[in-house]
Amino acid sequence: MSNRQTLFELKKDLYRLLVEKASDGIFIVGKDRFEYCNQSFVQFCGISETEFASDSAQKIIETIVHPDDREEIKKWWYELTKNSDNSVLGPVRVNNREGRTGHLQLSSTDGQEQKIIGVIRDISELVESQSRLLEKERILSSLIEQARTPVFIVQNGVIKYANPAVLETFGYCPEEVIETRIDEYLSEDRKEDIMSLYGQRYSDPNVSQKLECTLLHKNGQKIEVDVEFNFIEYQGQPAEIVLAHDITERKRIESRLEEALEKLRKAFGATIRVLNKIVEIKDPYTGGHQKRVAELARTIATEMGLTPEQIDGLRLAAQIHDIGKIIVPSEILNKPGILSESEWGLVKNHAAIGYELLKDMNFPWPVAEIVYQHHERMDGSGYPCGLKGEQIMIEARIMAVADVVEAMSSFRPYRESHALEDALSEIEVNRGRLYDPRVVEVCLDLFRKKGFRLNSFSFK
Repeated sequence: MSNRQTLFELKKDLYRLLVEKASDGIFIVGKDRFEYCNQSFVQFCGISETEFASDSAQKIIETIVHPDDREEIKKWWYELTKNSDNSVLGPVRVNNREGRTGHLQLSSTDGQEQKIIGVIRDISELVESQSRLLEKERILSSLIEQARTPVFIVQNGVIKYANPAVLETFGYCPEEVIETRIDEYLSEDRKEDIMSLYGQRYSDPNVSQKLECTLLHKNGQKIEVDVEFNFIEYQGQPAEIVLAHDITERKRIESRLEEALEKLRKAFGATIRVLNKIVEIKDPYTGGHQKRVAELARTIATEMGLTPEQIDGLRLAAQIHDIGKIIVPSEILNKPGILSESEWGLVKNHAAIGYELLKDMNFPWPVAEIVYQHHERMDGSGYPCGLKGEQIMIEARIMAVADVVEAMSSFRPYRESHALEDALSEIEVNRGRLYDPRVVEVCLDLFRKKGFRLNSFSFK
């Protein structure tokens, strides 16, 4: 056998294998009888070998063709008997006995022995997927139409769709806003910023897809909205689907709450000042001490990145952290020399007394707890509870450092003030043992690198 013949046989075997293993149903008809059918065609039709052998090919094919397409296939088959030229039909719809769907393509050959070659592709999964997609689109469309939140489709800054909720929220019929530009409805004070962000929506992946802004009602009223958008494809082009949640009432409530909270802060601040004044009347040195500790503690907390709520609570607690000393006789507070054991016990009790005085006051911050813990130490050697490490709240750990630095570096009637550097050396030497190391680090940086001063409360 020549090389050419060998190659021909190999190609023939390859084509036969491809046809036999094809997922599409393939058949050949000659003289209205099936001359060849691959396994995929037999499985799709669900017809026995006896039926294939006894029935005409046209009859079998017509049984699986969709009723609406049968006349078309009959006409094509009839014209084949009168014309031997090449002819093509399809695709036409076919359904088997199990309800699966396919597309049938027919073509005829010319010549003395005319053949019909057919191919059926099972598209059941495709049809099912399309059906599910259409159902999802129908549900989504219904949800958007019935939604109480205004929904827009925007393309290049132009509104292409608006749902009926636009009328209720903004006073416009959907037809009025379609084909208008979105910047027509933006409040002038933020129009430039919003349009700048809109222009960056594709180029900058970090641009927020949610923002608050002001849109204008048809009557000119300003409507506060929370806008969120997502990228979609609309009519084959990139677009955004935009939801505009009306938050006007929420903003109004937030404003009222903020006003109420500010009044509450002022009321608590006034209470704190009264308590501080009581201490100051009892002992002027302690009153001034509390104010300076409060400022240093607030500055340390700010440098450490505590939340505004924590900083507020710490500042207020520091302003009255020695409130418990009002029960200690002045002669003991200002006594030169060493205190007796009973006198020292009375002084040490001021943290617990302060807690008892403050615990029933409904501060929005843990003021009583901070006051209670400000003499606790990291190694458990402090008082009144001997707490250790993380058991001590961070606000109390900050106050402990601020308290020691201010107390050591300030004048007292019973002793001269120490140099500031001595006070800083005290917390530096005992960093990690008595005092929180991070708090100490920040405090040292404030004085040594940033020029903080207790008297001026400022930086250089």
